[in-house]
Amino acid sequence: MSINQLVYVSQATRKMSPEDLSAIQETAKKNNAPLDVTGSLFYNGGWFLQVLEGPLSTLDKLYKKIELDPRHKNSRVLYNEPASFRTFPRWNMNMTNLNDRQADKYDELVEVIEAAQTNRNIGSASPAVTLLKIFRG
Repeated sequence: MSINQLVYVSQATRKMSPEDLSAIQETAKKNNAPLDVTGSLFYNGGWFLQVLEGPLSTLDKLYKKIELDPRHKNSRVLYNEPASFRTFPRWNMNMTNLNDRQADKYDELVEVIEAAQTNRNIGSASPAVTLLKIFRG
């Protein structure tokens, strides 16, 4: 089965507490497992950056549903391309709260979110491509 990777950025409509983020993660895990969707959600300073991996038609439907979520606004797809492998194969949904500053790869991830917010590249790569490269090793 072929898979796509979809990366989007959005702005939270209110400050998210650790409990809010945990609830989002738990719901995503439960919903994504039967859909064969994996990925990771990053939160920093009121912004979300999410990677979703799975069948293209499934990701299209899922993203339309995500866009309707009132917890965020100004959602924008940064990347939606076929992939030869999953970057996050072990996680139906991982969550990284960069507000706690304890996250692995903290500085790199903050730079990716800031670049995505302002529509700028990191070197010659888009924020989405940079994010995927960080986790591909």
